Amino acid sequence: MEFRIQKAEFSRGLRLAQSIADRKSTMPMLANVLLRVTGKGKLLCVATDLNVSLSAELKIANGTEGGLTIGAKSLHDIVVNLPGDELTLRKVENNWAEIKAGKVSYRVVGMPDRDYPKVPDHHEAPFSDVDAGTLREMIDRTLFSVCNDETRFHLNGVLLEANGATARMVSTDGHRLSRVDRALPGGPQLSAGVIIPKKGLLEIKKIIDGAGACRLAVKTPYLFISVDDLTLGVKLIDAQFPPYEQVIPKGHKRSAVVDRGLFIDGIKRAQLMSSETRGVKLSFGEHGFTIASDNPDLGEVREDIDADYTGEPMAIGFNPKYVIELLTQMHSDQVAIDLGGELDPGLLRPLTGDDYVGVIMPMRI
Repeated sequence: MEFRIQKAEFSRGLRLAQSIADRKSTMPMLANVLLRVTGKGKLLCVATDLNVSLSAELKIANGTEGGLTIGAKSLHDIVVNLPGDELTLRKVENNWAEIKAGKVSYRVVGMPDRDYPKVPDHHEAPFSDVDAGTLREMIDRTLFSVCNDETRFHLNGVLLEANGATARMVSTDGHRLSRVDRALPGGPQLSAGVIIPKKGLLEIKKIIDGAGACRLAVKTPYLFISVDDLTLGVKLIDAQFPPYEQVIPKGHKRSAVVDRGLFIDGIKRAQLMSSETRGVKLSFGEHGFTIASDNPDLGEVREDIDADYTGEPMAIGFNPKYVIELLTQMHSDQVAIDLGGELDPGLLRPLTGDDYVGVIMPMRI
């Protein structure tokens, strides 16, 4: 195997490959990237951790067919630091690779390509074109509330529901929930929702970053996303997502409308006096609400916030981090806070122009 390739072209595939390759796995091969030259003047560049896989078809010159696997991170670091715009890679004895650019020559340990695990085939998947910006926005607005507790694997990803015209993403960690709805014409038509794991979503964000459009397909048990000649395959979580609609409160007894910027700043100031076990206290009344926090080791803070409030006076406690993360994902100048009782979840939503909902479970105060 031998090929000549532009450094920028090779780096484009290796940048994503080295972030997917699993250097912590008990299988050393998973830390490698598979390089295979086909008869079409293409270099197939593949990386996988068995749950997320990348297949990139890169343009090469003077290719001789064959295959090899090399440590993904070390190869990426070598390539980006080579001089000039072009390099040559050749397979030599004992599955070593010889890499040359200008006056620089590397010899790198490799492994045979026949031992590389098989990655999911995307060629028969029912791809459709969707707007990459919309998809990235939906991921951004749900990814932060994914559960990181690996024992609750049914919550370790984002639920995707789609009917070909609209799409919904939902995530929860049991303490807060975020839900976003968007028009996604041409998207997949799913009979049931699928759960996309967190690492897969992080890699999807990388592959669609800066793209205007992408191609999306769901072929159980995988979701595929393709931009140009890069295709990502993500193994879906085989579990039942909880009935999230039951968590979203309805029929609110109390509601407040507040300036989003004032609310975020007030919560951030109160957070300085809070702790993991002591949240911030919101006391609602006729002229708005008061944000307060106290910590025996630090001190206390109190701030009055102007707001339009309807309902009987009440006080409720929240984790300030959860409130700030939700408010950061909202773009409207004003937000609504819908409340039941002091032990009921609170609902935060943009007042106008955005179909986005956040739910936060209260803390005892």
